Amino acid sequence: EAARRLLQIQEQWSQASRASGDKAREIWARFKTARDEIRARLEAHRAEQATRKEELCVKAEALADSTEWIKTAVVLQGLQAEWKTLGPSRPAQDKALWERFRKACDAFFTRRKEDLKQRRQEVTKNREAKLALCAQAEALAESTDWQATAAALKKLQVDWKAVGPVSRRESEVLWQRFRGACDRFFDARKADFARRDE
Repeated sequence: EAARRLLQIQEQWSQASRASGDKAREIWARFKTARDEIRARLEAHRAEQATRKEELCVKAEALADSTEWIKTAVVLQGLQAEWKTLGPSRPAQDKALWERFRKACDAFFTRRKEDLKQRRQEVTKNREAKLALCAQAEALAESTDWQATAAALKKLQVDWKAVGPVSRRESEVLWQRFRGACDRFFDARKADFARRDE
């Protein structure tokens, strides 16, 4: 604000009518002293802003390779919000600092986006595998070939445990479907063995 107003005042100064002799030098000296003080404060402020932006760049660069997606995203978003509160430093320096800061943030968020895409694909693949296991278990649920079917279902159970996670929304539904098919078979087998023992 001070820099903007100083430009306006300097423009007004140049438009003001000239004073004569000693009075002109005295007025000019007062004006120059005030202007130089404002410029010095402005330079100090710009240097402070540049230092703070440099610190934010260093923090962002330190986080660019993180794989703690949620925690790091929150921290980087906080750094971005802090960046917006800072005033300008020198224009050329500002541009270079901004590009450096943005590069670090973009590196992290691009990697996070790619990881999320990959995990979604993996979850979809896992879902398809679990659906296939459910269908296989359901196909065996009514079998009366106790020994072969029990072995086949036990293998399907091992395969189930080897499949990675699915979405939370579907996890319990798929598990109940799979378990229900296995339970139908093992309950029927247990009932048949009980009848034979009578």
